[in-house]
Amino acid sequence: MGFEISQGLLERVFPKVYGIKFNDVVHDEDLALGSFRHAVSKIIPEMTRVALLNRRNEIVADQPDAAEKRYLYYLSRTDYEKEWGKEYRRPGFGTKLLAILLKLLPKKGPFSGLNFKIPPRPAEDQFVKSVDETVRSYEQLLQESQTGTLHLANRDCDTGREARAGEYVLADSTYAQLMNDLAASGYQQVSPELRKDIFTFYENPNAPVTTKRKKKNWQKLQDELQRLRTSTSQATAEGGLAPNRAPRLDSAGR
Repeated sequence: MGFEISQGLLERVFPKVYGIKFNDVVHDEDLALGSFRHAVSKIIPEMTRVALLNRRNEIVADQPDAAEKRYLYYLSRTDYEKEWGKEYRRPGFGTKLLAILLKLLPKKGPFSGLNFKIPPRPAEDQFVKSVDETVRSYEQLLQESQTGTLHLANRDCDTGREARAGEYVLADSTYAQLMNDLAASGYQQVSPELRKDIFTFYENPNAPVTTKRKKKNWQKLQDELQRLRTSTSQATAEGGLAPNRAPRLDSAGR
């Protein structure tokens, strides 16, 4: 299908959410969005077709259980074609040739990543059930949106757990990078909600934050947090924001 992405919407919303401009993070917007669309609509489906051609008998179960039947219902070709039409590409000669080549190549060294492994049955069952749960959850969220009761928790989309310092390596590095970018912009567009979120994220002084592994980076983060507190106090004095307090940690994280 690909994805239609509203570039204008991203540009307008990004500063309100993150306090920095979209092009401060993504320097070539057209290239980034175009690459994303291409990967989603071309590369990922192509590799999926190759995997299916190579290992179809192992991937497709003969007797799906109840969860699998619901899963297959959600992804049925009939419903897909009814919603999106019949203009999608099935495996062609190029795909079949690539599948043969990948099967022949030794899965060592630089090609070790091509050693596609079928997940064990318990993992497959867990995946199928997660798709069912996702559909049910999404339907509930749509209903809440219509009734005005929708509330989205700040959760880590990779782990499903509440986002907090030390919970996930990538979250730690992302928050640290955000602090660097906000400091570079002079905290000019930081909303009260973003300030509160940052201070909440770093509120536990004993959290095993990944940034602590490098003393220089941790000290830089502490300095940036202090500058954000100062800017918050100034904004409060000028007539607005309720200050958010976060503990000042030393370079050892105490």
